[in-house]
Amino acid sequence: MLLERKSVHVLVDGQRMEASSGQFLFNFDQQEISRLLSFPAHKQQEQEQARERKKIEEAAKWFQRALELEQSGVAMGEATAAYEKAIELDPRCIGALVNLGTIHFHERQWKRAESYYKRALEIQPDYALGHFNLANLYDERGDLSNSYLHYTAALRIVPNYADAHYNLALLCQRTGQVMKAVRHWRAYLKLDGSGSWADVARRELEKLRDVTVVKGDSGAGREHSPRVVS
Repeated sequence: MLLERKSVHVLVDGQRMEASSGQFLFNFDQQEISRLLSFPAHKQQEQEQARERKKIEEAAKWFQRALELEQSGVAMGEATAAYEKAIELDPRCIGALVNLGTIHFHERQWKRAESYYKRALEIQPDYALGHFNLANLYDERGDLSNSYLHYTAALRIVPNYADAHYNLALLCQRTGQVMKAVRHWRAYLKLDGSGSWADVARRELEKLRDVTVVKGDSGAGREHSPRVVS
């Protein structure tokens, strides 16, 4: 039996009842009060999460639309706008960031392309395609040290990345790193031994049989362009 504010309360099977009226009372202990107070916050959090999920789903639709526009061969402006909308809805949409970077790469807008590739890598540092595309960009700009850095990063993440081996072989050959070039040409041919790119790789390996000839030709400029993923 409990006495609270001149009212007599009794416990019946663990639940409080007012003795005079026989009515059961809510047991608002501190734990229950805390739970009720936190309920609106939990509800708000659930609503915010639902809104975020909806935005991400909408971003995925815009990304898919951008892919279709790009593949259809229409003006790139429409595909660009669709990728930008996907990023607006979901700033962590890595696919949209990289693809938009590649559009700017082909337009030779280096700064914009670099910005989108870097944003993708900030979100996912182990994204091999992001490193590969950034390496291609630096190669085009003549920044060979950063190009080498990102090609090797791509290969650390995906050791069987054939295109990265190909481009790194070219880069090593141009910078006089003969043995590294040989290793990457051979790695490429193991992964992709047929087609015109493989023919180029075999021809370059033939050149590297004579180190002196390679050194003599190293200043003659690039004979073959690196592979670019569109």
